[in-house]
Amino acid sequence: MSALTGVVGLVLGFFGVPSIVTPPTARTVTNTVTATATVTVTATPPAPGATADDGPSPGATARTADDVPLTDIEPLGSGYGNLVRQPVTMGGKRFDNAIVGESLGYFESLTYSINEHYKSLTVTVGLDDDSPAYPATVSFKSGGGEGKTLKSATAQINRPVEVTVDLTGVALLKIVAESEDGGPTVGIGNPVLHRN
Repeated sequence: MSALTGVVGLVLGFFGVPSIVTPPTARTVTNTVTATATVTVTATPPAPGATADDGPSPGATARTADDVPLTDIEPLGSGYGNLVRQPVTMGGKRFDNAIVGESLGYFESLTYSINEHYKSLTVTVGLDDDSPAYPATVSFKSGGGEGKTLKSATAQINRPVEVTVDLTGVALLKIVAESEDGGPTVGIGNPVLHRN
């Protein structure tokens, strides 16, 4: 039937007679594409012992992936075993990441194997605010035994000092705290090893 309608329309159109039959219309086909995106958000966990609301402790330096807290490395051994990892307050500032020598005797030390992986160490050295005010010396040495002294700092009450130690080529790092008077509490705050 539609072929006949088309022929009649052609003949009528040839003779100038308007076509009564409307030709079939083409339909437009539209494809619908739906896309779904997934976003993953990863939160950085707080440092050990901290809560999500805690900010860095005063004196803390900004850390990158190349920075490692010295307190994250287990020491090889200690001399007289009185240097421990615990918070300390020096000059009114609290250092949550610290190595402390309480009631320091004549000589205390810790040795770390760092295997020449780091270029420097940054720390804050001082006496705990509740310590007897006898000064102490904190030395950073390379190698075992007496070793070579890389840097020394005097720990004083209410006057913490920032120290940077060059560790280029150092495989064993020894930290020595000593006092001639005995009894002060020495703090080594925010000790951070840097690869660059």
